[in-house]
Amino acid sequence: MYYKLSNNFSIDDIEDFGYLKFKFPDAYQKRLIVDGLQEEVLPVILSENPGVIDFGIWGLLPQNFKEDWFVFQSTGNTLNTHTSTVLSNSYYNEVLLQRRCCILVSGFFASYYSNGEVFPIYVYSKKFPVISLAGIYNLTYDGFITTTVLLKKSNAYMSKLHNLSKNMPIIIGLENRSNWLNDGYHEIIHNNNDDFEVLQMGSHSIAKEFYKNNIIYDTILEPVQYENLTISF
Repeated sequence: MYYKLSNNFSIDDIEDFGYLKFKFPDAYQKRLIVDGLQEEVLPVILSENPGVIDFGIWGLLPQNFKEDWFVFQSTGNTLNTHTSTVLSNSYYNEVLLQRRCCILVSGFFASYYSNGEVFPIYVYSKKFPVISLAGIYNLTYDGFITTTVLLKKSNAYMSKLHNLSKNMPIIIGLENRSNWLNDGYHEIIHNNNDDFEVLQMGSHSIAKEFYKNNIIYDTILEPVQYENLTISF
């Protein structure tokens, strides 16, 4: 499960990503850590309106859902959805066909377990301040966007970092963004294609305060070295 993301970029960074503009620029706030368990919003580009950056609530709700976000999330966490579920389930398949999105982030987090300890790892592009995660979305009864991050089987790099799970987000770069939002999405989701290597994804371990609720400070994404962390970055 990936339930935290980072929006550690400026509005200029994100609008330079494909030369797009926010639909509601005053609503964007830079966030070092976005906790999806707390009904957070994320910048998104929708397949129905790919020319602007909108906002979506993280955690997919059914199309035209009328109740509160917490009501549905208490029955089943939809922050992430695996591609195997999307492709095999007729409900999710309809969402994939009609409503795809790119979720804009600066990075996401992995967890490495070793010798009775869990170490938080920050994963990001060494080339760009903003990357896209493949997602799908629905609209609530009153018009709010809700979205889920799509997961696929981990590649070798992420298998090393995130050894508590065999899944990872689908990473999409600028060139593949239009493919995902248009008919080219077939190649990405069916063939497990992504831009992980193109974006020169890197990682480093960060402070364990990451796992403690409401402990966020200016340097929390900075590298922290652990003597008993046995992997190299």
